[in-house]
Amino acid sequence: MALSSSLFTGTSGLKNMGNAMQVVGNNISNVNTVGFKRGRSTFADTLYESVATQAGTDQMGRGMSIGEVGQNFSQGSFESTGNTTDLSIGGDGFFIVRQRQTENNFYTRAGNFYFDKNGQFVNPEGYVVQGWDLDEETGEDTGAIKDLVLEAFTSSPEKSSKVTSITNLDADAVSKSVVLSNNWDSGEETHMEGTNYEYQTVVKAYDSLGSTHDITIYYDKKSGTEWEYAVACDPEEDNRNLVQGTDSKGLLARGSIQFSESSGDILNMTMSEFTGRLGNFKANGVNTADNINYKIVNYEKAALDGYGFSFEFDGSSWSFTDPNNDGVITPDEKPENYTNATIVYSDNQEIQLALDPDSPTDREPDIRIKLDQPAVATDSLGFDINNKNDMHVQGIEGTQYFGDTANDNTTLEINEPNVMTHDSKDLGIVWNPTEEQWYWSNPEIANSAGTLVTDLGTNNSGNISTDTSDVRVQDAAPMSMYSDDINLRYNGNLGAWDWNMPLKTEDIVNQAFDFTPANDPVLSVETAGSQGAIASVDGAGDQEPIVLDWDGSNWTVGGGGELNTSVIAGGSDETQVQLGIWDDTIGSSSEGSVIQYTFGSSLDTTTAAIDSIEFEIDPSPPQEYPDAVVTPGENPAGNPSDGIGIDFNDDTITDIYFDTDSGGTPGNGNTFSFDTNPNVPPAEYSDATLRGDQTEAIIDLDGSGNESDNEDIRFTFTDPLKFGGSTHPYNDRSEIDFDIIGSTSWSPIDKSEITQSGYFSFTTDFLGGDFGSTENEIELDIGTVYDGINFVNDSMSTTQFAKASSTVFQDADGYAAGDLQSVDIASDGVITGVYSNGELIPLFRVGLAKFLNNYGLSNEGGNLFSETRDSGTAITNKPGENGLGTLSPNSLEMSNADISEEFVNMITTQRGFQANSKTVTTTDEMMQTVINMKR
Repeated sequence: MALSSSLFTGTSGLKNMGNAMQVVGNNISNVNTVGFKRGRSTFADTLYESVATQAGTDQMGRGMSIGEVGQNFSQGSFESTGNTTDLSIGGDGFFIVRQRQTENNFYTRAGNFYFDKNGQFVNPEGYVVQGWDLDEETGEDTGAIKDLVLEAFTSSPEKSSKVTSITNLDADAVSKSVVLSNNWDSGEETHMEGTNYEYQTVVKAYDSLGSTHDITIYYDKKSGTEWEYAVACDPEEDNRNLVQGTDSKGLLARGSIQFSESSGDILNMTMSEFTGRLGNFKANGVNTADNINYKIVNYEKAALDGYGFSFEFDGSSWSFTDPNNDGVITPDEKPENYTNATIVYSDNQEIQLALDPDSPTDREPDIRIKLDQPAVATDSLGFDINNKNDMHVQGIEGTQYFGDTANDNTTLEINEPNVMTHDSKDLGIVWNPTEEQWYWSNPEIANSAGTLVTDLGTNNSGNISTDTSDVRVQDAAPMSMYSDDINLRYNGNLGAWDWNMPLKTEDIVNQAFDFTPANDPVLSVETAGSQGAIASVDGAGDQEPIVLDWDGSNWTVGGGGELNTSVIAGGSDETQVQLGIWDDTIGSSSEGSVIQYTFGSSLDTTTAAIDSIEFEIDPSPPQEYPDAVVTPGENPAGNPSDGIGIDFNDDTITDIYFDTDSGGTPGNGNTFSFDTNPNVPPAEYSDATLRGDQTEAIIDLDGSGNESDNEDIRFTFTDPLKFGGSTHPYNDRSEIDFDIIGSTSWSPIDKSEITQSGYFSFTTDFLGGDFGSTENEIELDIGTVYDGINFVNDSMSTTQFAKASSTVFQDADGYAAGDLQSVDIASDGVITGVYSNGELIPLFRVGLAKFLNNYGLSNEGGNLFSETRDSGTAITNKPGENGLGTLSPNSLEMSNADISEEFVNMITTQRGFQANSKTVTTTDEMMQTVINMKR
């Protein structure tokens, strides 16, 4: 029994040494296998046999067996391959691959992967690598772990949502435009002439189909540290519905930038968006103005201004707003130029409006309106229609300068064009140098309002009518200056009216002097008294000339007809003569005027020779109207009367007629007075205010009076205007005439609307979808962001420095369509697609798995392992997290088998095998001896 056991003991050694040699051979054969983990065999003695000995029972060995064939999971060396999709794991973990057509997952350290023809990320055996899809925008993982499959080899285009333009604007530049955006003309080959702006820069933006479009930003300096800008695109590419058929196509937005005087950094910014033919959008109810979409179907019908379209919803249909709440909408209650406008269809989400139906049965809409949300009762909306010509223009045109404002002495600034919402023609402002004040000069407007001629008064014992109904203005335009107390007197001898204004030097006419010798007298006139006027009449035969005689010691006066005159005692001698002159209806010379002659040398006092002065008085018109003449009275029926006609500009046409004799026949010496007051603001801007001095005139059109908004229009004068003490305010006056061109196509964006994004945005539509479906909001980033309180500048922002204007940086998000050219794989497993359009788009993330017991994995061949009960369930996560290693692209992990170590193992295994073979052969010889004993 013992010899047989010895034989089997040797045999077990031979067998298991052979198995160990197989493990060594397998390691050597896989010395270049990617990701291979070498095996290691360990031996164990077998169950021992108990035998009886003298000492009792002992045990004897029965040979050996393979205790374990395990794998060594130590890190193998990395080999650089130059192939992006070759991956190696630096640290713990396994790649996860799934066998096709099954739900079986396997695990491997061999990262020799590639994309097959179906876009699947696979290993050489076709097993699909597992991981996560990534969000293209954020790069975050989405969904559960899955097959990594590249389903599209092209990158879809992305429309632009922001353009960035960082510039420096030359602090030494000068203004080239009053309002920059007014110079745009899409009908011209050059849409904005270079002489109208300081600098321009162009940024390319993308539409939703990936086409590029030039966004041009024009800059011009307004004054000091304030600049204005305009944003535009190629008119041929502007497909916004509301700008078609106009010279405003391509104009997108405008605004202003305020810089710091000391640092040149941005302090403030504004923007107004250009809306087009429709503007001044209003909404009240469930839909905001942004939730209402407009489409003009017939452009020809919407060619004129139409302000104040307003609609209300009663719960079932829309109607024009009823201003009088009488249930009837008359044509005059609809916007001017669109009095026939009719709603041809409406429901809670649509209005179809015909602007001028050809017949009562014409149901074709010219404007269609769609609401995002169904309307409810009491909802309302409104808008304006703007004339298609120059509807982007908000400014002043037709300026004419008179007096000191002429000859390039005046500079016009428009600081807030957005308040110019309506056209207003034939406006004027006048500087009165005597009163040192600016007045409106709008006689036509004042006449329409019934305020042009005011304060009618008489001194006539009730013989003259002052009823305003007896006033007929035939031409208001010449009454362009404010004039207080224009006074006339009735001459009963002539049966005519003449001026009765304060006596002036130029009223003394036909002067004759009889001096020996000549004394070069100097004339002066001073008006005194509460009335400030004298009753003076024309010296053409109806009044005797006034004669002053010097007899060597005294002055005497003669002539003058009905005038009361006297030489003023104490004011007359051989050096001067003072003559008091007053109306016979005035009590004394203290309430009249004083005419004084001062002599170059004293008169002769030694002889009785008579020296004399002779002159006549020709009353002159008000100083505000030096050319005015009184014309023969003519009543409204065209018959001669004792009324008063006045031709203010001496063009032979009576401008105003007073039917004074309707209250009775005027008597000799009766007076009539009135004021002309054209000092009214434009009818379209009734709250406008006017102020200024000899250096500037300032108009606040909306009457806000706010410190930041009270200089909407500003005229400045290089040389100050005449001012103070002038006796000829008409001749010394200065006047500015102009027209206001208005529009409601500009929609100012309030800062509260950009609190969330921090950037102003404008609207483009390069594709022309229905009801604005292809419109795109693009933010404008000039290097500053609004934080809800202030504008905060980035590290790189637009500046105003004293160097040439230039573009520092520009960019736009969005991109065109592109083809996949390659992929990049990062250490965290993110696979990024590199496309021909220059975009880098996150595609996938490779997942890794780890096990609590790697040694419990089952080796499935093909460099694959599968989980077992001993290994535990796979724990998946991102590379670099939860104890997992990171990835190294362009490399593969090689076998961790060391050939020198394996050769040593081979030698020791071989020697063991040889030793065991000796046990067998020796035992065989011993058995042979036993057999020979029988012989």
